[in-house]
Amino acid sequence: MSQSHRLSNEGLINRNKEISFSFNGKKYVGYEGDTLASALLANGVHLVGRSFKYHRPRGFFGAGVDEPNAKLQIQLNGHSEPNVNATEIELVDGIEATSQNCWPSVEFDVGAINNFLNKFFPAGFYYKTFMWPKSFWYKVYEPFIRKAAGLGIASVEKDKERYEHKYEYCDLLVTGSGPAGLSSAYAAAKNGAKVILAEDKHRFGGSLLTDDVTIDNLSGKAWTDKIITELKEMPNVIVKNRSQVFGYYDHNMMVMFERTGDHLKEKPKYTPRQRLWYIRAKEVLLSTGSIERPIVFGNNDTPGVFLSAAAKEYIKVYGVLVGKKPLIFTNNDSAYETAIEFKKQGVEPIILDTREEQSSELIDAAKNQNIQIKFSHAVVAANGYKKVKSAQIGKLNKDKTGFETSETIDCDCICVSGFWTPTVHLASQSGNKLKFNDQIDAFVPDKSKQNETSIGASKGTFTLQQTLDEGFKTGFEVSKNITNNNNSTPTPNSNEPKKNVHDKFWCSPLPEGKNFKRFVDFQNDVAVSDIEVALREGYRSIEHVKRYTTLGMATDQGRTSNLNGLQLVANVEKKIVPQVGHTTFRPPFTPITIGTIVGREVDMEYMPTRKTPMHTWHEKNNAVFVDAGAWKRPRYYKQGDETLFEASKREAKNVRDHVGICDVTTLGKIDIKGPDAAEFLNRVYTNAWLKLPVGKARYGVMLREDGIVMDDGTTTRISENHYHMTTTTAQAANVLSHLEYYLQVVWPELNVNVISTTEQWAGAALAGPKSRDVLEKLFSDLDVSNEALPFMGYVEGNLFGVNAKIFRISFSGELAYEINVASDHGLFMWEKMMEVGKEFNIQPYGTEALSTLRIEMGHVAGPELDGRTIPYDVSLEGLVSKKKDFIGKRSLQKEAFNTNDRQKIVGLIPTDKKSSIPEGSHLVVDKNAKLPNPKLGHVSSSCWSVENNNPFSLAIVKDGKNMIGKKLFAVSPLKNTAIEVEVVSSHYVDHEGKRVRS
Repeated sequence: MSQSHRLSNEGLINRNKEISFSFNGKKYVGYEGDTLASALLANGVHLVGRSFKYHRPRGFFGAGVDEPNAKLQIQLNGHSEPNVNATEIELVDGIEATSQNCWPSVEFDVGAINNFLNKFFPAGFYYKTFMWPKSFWYKVYEPFIRKAAGLGIASVEKDKERYEHKYEYCDLLVTGSGPAGLSSAYAAAKNGAKVILAEDKHRFGGSLLTDDVTIDNLSGKAWTDKIITELKEMPNVIVKNRSQVFGYYDHNMMVMFERTGDHLKEKPKYTPRQRLWYIRAKEVLLSTGSIERPIVFGNNDTPGVFLSAAAKEYIKVYGVLVGKKPLIFTNNDSAYETAIEFKKQGVEPIILDTREEQSSELIDAAKNQNIQIKFSHAVVAANGYKKVKSAQIGKLNKDKTGFETSETIDCDCICVSGFWTPTVHLASQSGNKLKFNDQIDAFVPDKSKQNETSIGASKGTFTLQQTLDEGFKTGFEVSKNITNNNNSTPTPNSNEPKKNVHDKFWCSPLPEGKNFKRFVDFQNDVAVSDIEVALREGYRSIEHVKRYTTLGMATDQGRTSNLNGLQLVANVEKKIVPQVGHTTFRPPFTPITIGTIVGREVDMEYMPTRKTPMHTWHEKNNAVFVDAGAWKRPRYYKQGDETLFEASKREAKNVRDHVGICDVTTLGKIDIKGPDAAEFLNRVYTNAWLKLPVGKARYGVMLREDGIVMDDGTTTRISENHYHMTTTTAQAANVLSHLEYYLQVVWPELNVNVISTTEQWAGAALAGPKSRDVLEKLFSDLDVSNEALPFMGYVEGNLFGVNAKIFRISFSGELAYEINVASDHGLFMWEKMMEVGKEFNIQPYGTEALSTLRIEMGHVAGPELDGRTIPYDVSLEGLVSKKKDFIGKRSLQKEAFNTNDRQKIVGLIPTDKKSSIPEGSHLVVDKNAKLPNPKLGHVSSSCWSVENNNPFSLAIVKDGKNMIGKKLFAVSPLKNTAIEVEVVSSHYVDHEGKRVRS
């Protein structure tokens, strides 16, 4: 196939290996070493997408991370991925790429009508348009917004690719392999430091691959190859390409993602697609370079408008012409290099320079090659819809606020350069306070908060010799401080053209009577007029302007738009840019796949599957399991064709009438020891613990510092300085972390040790009116009478030769015990309990029956302790001491926590005594009230009461203590039900608590 814009003898691609791919259903050919963008441009394809808001035609603009437009849907090896940057993905055989945000095609997009109606869609229109009429929200606005949201299509198929995480440590991490990165990494490595060099692209060298420079009489590429070869041979150096450091976190922890397999059609068996690196570095050198910023002009989003440096990169690296009649628009010397490259390829460029006529090495070189230069000229607007066809240009007046003359010239591309912006994202993420450098009109790193140093273009150094000097010097000094070695590397000589000062010109004025759209942010369709609207609306903070207009909020984080936006705000406000400030840079620097973040922690590897010692018995007895945290717990034991509802009713009824056994091994168990253990518990729990006798247990409530209930459970005093704490299954790890934090950070003076013993003990709950009968047979030599082992009592016994701990505690509202033995004996204990209890009609019961039993008795659990309730809300205020201090006590004094109509737990029964109440239902007075219907509360837990043979629920209701006896409606939009309910006490069974004490 013809590659109409491919040069025959230029570029770093492998012309011996053709690669076929498709774009929007049409087949094309490129070469190994191409990106998808360069291959499409080689085939003369410029229109690749439509803009987000106005659906305007969009083409390529940059050549790497600076690309704001070319986000494509990629299909490869059966996997689909949206929003892939075409300038960053390497060409792989069989790639199928499609345009996004267009219908039915990118050539003819119905959504383009938005462009003709753009006057109705100014900045912030959605804040006003969707406010009225209110009735439109649910049926019109919300469905429309949801349909319009996003660009690509997220795959619903399982991602079959492999992803990995890796952890690494080094003395020095160097980000970027341009001249600054290579020189600093080389100097540090030669001085004995352990170095990691990370390069985002698959070729090392950065600007050395495109700039006409020499180092030690070698071309930029040849010197790069020499240094990289030496670094790879050093045992103390890790060299990584296709690896982008995208996040800088506390304690010099950097996160990097490596594209290990994206460039391979067929990967070796265990090669991941991508790998996420967590790197701890003693020092970080940020050599991230700079990004060319555009000059704003009319219709500057038209396909065929490029950054000048991108056009040069496409020529020198990929052997591709972005156009054959180029117009170069610049305010500095660097764009002249692009013009000269075009000239070398037999293409006649025209240069528009906003500066007055002047001389420099590059300008003179362009003149000597008879390149046409128009000084004091600027582009007024690009002409063309799907591709640049011509440009309206004009001669600027003296103060550059307007044009003296204008004309139209033919061109098929416009290469624009508005000077360079240091890439300061990582420096800013590290906590570095940036400062504005008015010599380069950009922000640069200033005061470091962590062990990081910016060098080269990333700090505003734009000459090669200075960059090399900085790199070799900084690499040596940093490594010397770490290794105490003194092996310095001399800085090589370099040669480069000297450049003149750039012109502080960032936006072409708008001629009178013209209304060209002048875009500042291409991804979000933010034009100059949008920023002006935001300022007229009263927004002054740049962060507010950003959010009102969406300036810099897209996936490119305003890499090519932020500074121009800041300059516009400064001009309108009659301020200087430092007074305007800058927006916040957040990781990741560029989008990364969710698969990379997750790594191997998917499916069964998401978390380790934990099984109790009795798991095999449960399996043999038809248990149906449910995930409880990482544990597998029996939900119910199926008999015959029983359903979940039928089985759980049978099991719960058997507990109420006879005796049941439940596997409670999964409950969190924490051993607490030390002379200050009682004092520690007294501070952690809301109730008193100093006087708890040995051999007794107590129910306790833990709060977070904000007064919200964190967890509940029982803690037993085994001996004077030894306690056994139980937690809920789900919160076990969090509670342990909570305790350790306070012991290590807040109260280090307390002599207490805590350790998890969840895996050390197997536990079984024995519950029901006949549970003592079973216990007597299990421990025939032990007095388990009510007097000897009262409620909340604890004893140790011998279970047929196995040491056992016996706790008289109940989660079911019945007479109950929990028995713990060493995990190795868990199955033995369980089988003995089933054997001995057979004559008392013992049956195992699962979590569903357990839930029924606890709901009937009004015992709160996870659904009630959902991170929004305080002790009062769940009727635990009686456990809140007024005499002592504890975690969260002060927060309980907040005004919102002490209102007279504060929410409270209550019970609900349907008035028809038949309809099950869906969990999550809203409680309202009038089921037919207009939306939004005032909500009084919500249903937290529901069950079928086996005691009263009707549905029963727990709910958190506003002013619940005064709602008893009243009727409400439980409305569930998800179930499309509205059930009339009566508010009753949350204690539906044995509200006096006689059974547990019998």
